[in-house]
Amino acid sequence: MSRPALLLVAVAISACAGSQQSARTSELLFATPEAELARQYAPDLYARAESAWVHSGDSQGRKDEQAADDYRTESRLWLAGAVAEAERVQLDRRRAELQSEEERWAKQLARDQEASAAVARDISRHEANAIALREAERLAALTESTTMSAATLDAVLTRVRLNLALAEALGATDEQLLPLRERVDVIARKRPNSARTAEALLRDSEILIGQMRADWPEPRPGASTALVETASVTGFAADRLGSAVLIRSERFFGSNGQVSTATVRRFIGLLRAFPHGPVACQVAVPELGSRVWARRVAQLVERFGRMGDPERVSTSMVATESLGAGTVQCTFAAYREP
Repeated sequence: MSRPALLLVAVAISACAGSQQSARTSELLFATPEAELARQYAPDLYARAESAWVHSGDSQGRKDEQAADDYRTESRLWLAGAVAEAERVQLDRRRAELQSEEERWAKQLARDQEASAAVARDISRHEANAIALREAERLAALTESTTMSAATLDAVLTRVRLNLALAEALGATDEQLLPLRERVDVIARKRPNSARTAEALLRDSEILIGQMRADWPEPRPGASTALVETASVTGFAADRLGSAVLIRSERFFGSNGQVSTATVRRFIGLLRAFPHGPVACQVAVPELGSRVWARRVAQLVERFGRMGDPERVSTSMVATESLGAGTVQCTFAAYREP
């Protein structure tokens, strides 16, 4: 039985008791925890119960027992109503608290799910990028006449798609992106086994990124990391120094001493992808007075001179035993981390 019902029973019992017993019962009712809650949560009804109780005392003082009993009954009824109202208010408040708690947890869950989805996207992107880097390195070692595996082709296509997404984020237009995307679709559908077609697509996607970067007054933070990564993909050893990025390759000259067209083409593509600042190249030779190596380096300089910005690259010879003869290392001075 609820507390309001108990109070109503008390009303009926008290109506049959004597006035002295009724007074004591009323005093006990106002001193209960339920009455205290009624005073807090239903003050209007509680005030009416108190007022009726005061009137009952006044009537008792005038020896008007009938009026006193009526006021006591009224007081108990108002108090019972106040207790019921207090319970309702408490239930409503608790319900509102629970609803607010549910909404808070729902929002937290949504945030957690969104964060988890973002982490999953980052993991997927990094995994795809790592696969592309690992597999595309195989392409860098291929010559124009060498076939490539299906796995290498898939890796190159993945890398190109990542490059196009980056170019779009950097501001490339649909007009710039559409031709490359169409080439991706054609190669993915026809799946040629010649490395040259896939290599050209990879290089052109890097060049598009370079066109977007060319609008920057200087390399942005993280550009040196991107340079190292891209150089590795295109077949160059790369090290990030404190003040620059160093690119190195032993493939600029073939076994017959001729300049490798494929390597020069990849290097020029790298220059276009990272268009800021001068690049200083050194060719390791057995001795500075070697006429053979002087002619070979002159041929390399002539090839570099065919690029759109020939003055950007300076080339010199260095006699060293730490690098194999014909090894070329180039310093990208503008790509330094703050």
